[in-house]
Amino acid sequence: MPKKIKLAIIGIGNAASALIQGIEYYREGMNNGGLLRPTLAGYHISDIQIVAAVDVSEKKVGRKVSEAIRENELDILVDLIENYDTKVVMGDILDGVIKETEISIDPSKDSSVNIAEYFKSNGAEIVLCLLPSGADNAVRFYANEALKAGCAFINATPTRIATDEKFSKNFYDANLPLIGDDLQDQFGVTILHKMILQQMLDRGIDIKESYALDVGGGAESLNTIYRARETKREIKSKSVAGALNIDAPIVAGTSDWVGFLGNKRNSMLWIVGNGFLGSKIIMDIKIQTEDGPNGGSVLADVIRATKVAINQCAAGSIDEISAYGFKNPPKSPRNPAEASRNLANFILGIRKEA
Repeated sequence: MPKKIKLAIIGIGNAASALIQGIEYYREGMNNGGLLRPTLAGYHISDIQIVAAVDVSEKKVGRKVSEAIRENELDILVDLIENYDTKVVMGDILDGVIKETEISIDPSKDSSVNIAEYFKSNGAEIVLCLLPSGADNAVRFYANEALKAGCAFINATPTRIATDEKFSKNFYDANLPLIGDDLQDQFGVTILHKMILQQMLDRGIDIKESYALDVGGGAESLNTIYRARETKREIKSKSVAGALNIDAPIVAGTSDWVGFLGNKRNSMLWIVGNGFLGSKIIMDIKIQTEDGPNGGSVLADVIRATKVAINQCAAGSIDEISAYGFKNPPKSPRNPAEASRNLANFILGIRKEA
């Protein structure tokens, strides 16, 4: 059996809660519903072990991971008993907290620990960054701390890390994998947008215009509205239009924050195209998802694939993993199917020439 995958998590919010609960929920293997891949290269989701956890909230620092996740909007759906007694330590706040989120986060007054030494002493091999959108300085800080600690780094935020040439070179020189940027949901509006547009193009439809806009209630949506709206819009729009090479106005991004939605997100998708004889085809779709769980299955795959990259001694930005799980990878695939094929080939040790 494969060894455990020793994971450190930065930011114990809804996404972390969903991942942690998923590890326990699928442990017995009785129900694989909701998993993209029950096993990946011999690794099961339950092979992921949380060995380190960092946050800055007074409500979470000093508490066991199993207790800290109860402070989030996402409900607790499983029993977490003996496998999640890792205590959350105080990280460096930097720009991780803004005026609009300070009350809900309630920053701790504790001193931060030496992050790199903390990762090393707990045997972490992969660091997963789940910080809020827009916390660019904090994300870069933790990427560098992972580098110092000799850990692979997965960047789920829009901050340019895997797409940054300097970071990519530094991780390559250290023989460490670097994955990112900006996590793509299992079935959110971005991937649905790509799939529908690809199918329309394959059927000869001339795309005229399209938008995909989100309204969310969680902390991630609040951060996006106040400090990463334009960045997210650029990334999402590029992710959809760029990969498909569509010469038409495509707009995708977050439009507003509505507190009472909690961890839920409402997405509106609008597509206009012309068919035979210029006949109009109009799609108007609404999707409601939950932010934390919607990223859990993708994270489970990405973490396990990163462990494979470590085993293969792959280093620097790993295109095959990044393109599979993220909206803004170093190299974008033409469609989700191509991304899945490339990941499968990577797992088998087959890589395209650069």
